[in-house]
Amino acid sequence: MEPSRTRVCICYLISTLLITFFIYILVSSNLENNRKLSRLREDVDEIAHVVLHTVPGQGDTKHLNEIVDGILKKRLAGIWDDLYAMKKQLRLSECMGRSTGSAQSTAEGGEGALMERSMPARVNYAAEELGAKVLDVKAEPIDGGNVVRTALGLKYSANPPINMLKPGMEPGNCFAFKRVNAVVTIKLAQAIYVESFELEHLCKGNAPNNDTTSAPKDFEVYGIMATSWKEFKMGEYTYTNQQPLTQNFAVKCENKYLYMRFKFKSNHGHLEYTCVYRVAVYGRSQK
Repeated sequence: MEPSRTRVCICYLISTLLITFFIYILVSSNLENNRKLSRLREDVDEIAHVVLHTVPGQGDTKHLNEIVDGILKKRLAGIWDDLYAMKKQLRLSECMGRSTGSAQSTAEGGEGALMERSMPARVNYAAEELGAKVLDVKAEPIDGGNVVRTALGLKYSANPPINMLKPGMEPGNCFAFKRVNAVVTIKLAQAIYVESFELEHLCKGNAPNNDTTSAPKDFEVYGIMATSWKEFKMGEYTYTNQQPLTQNFAVKCENKYLYMRFKFKSNHGHLEYTCVYRVAVYGRSQK
């Protein structure tokens, strides 16, 4: 009986510690949300102040529109980041709240209940739904292509590059190209100071024949400013094709980039083609 009582006590202790930790995270998230709401309120107050106190003699509609447009361009990027961050944090808090009910099973070795904690509370500036685009591609199409398809812009119709910017991860919903070499230039949703980017591939269980050797391996990344097409090398990277399937690569840069160029150089052993499933880019519109 004594060992059983000891085990029960340990389980209760671990459960109490986990619940305390979750409560701390929730409180911290609420404080952070309050801080961001205060910032939003200040931005709105500033816009209202300018609108209501326009300089006498310059209150015509055109001038007023120019003032408001200027302030919105200055503030909207930061507001956009904060709103998305708050939305992600609220979803994260909900996931943690649901996880507290299974704290004891997690303490005994289960880890699936807390998987969503790793979800980044960031805006993906390479998402198609936010306006990101594939600007240019240099690669050999997986189906070979022909002169007519090339002239009509259908060279990559089978597995188009835009698949990299979509959230779906169904098998085959990727950008596929022959062998290992490709250069892809992406126009981000807006110019940002890039802080990190992600590359994601299928797990073996979802891949045809459990084969994921078509995943990219070695690649280089470059940033390009809106005012110049000169490349600024961010670094050389390797996707390991192991857990986690979504791999984040930190970036240090002083420039604000509107375009990013990915140069894929090898894969994990597939002799015929390479598949890039998803690319995400994170950063800040203001320093």
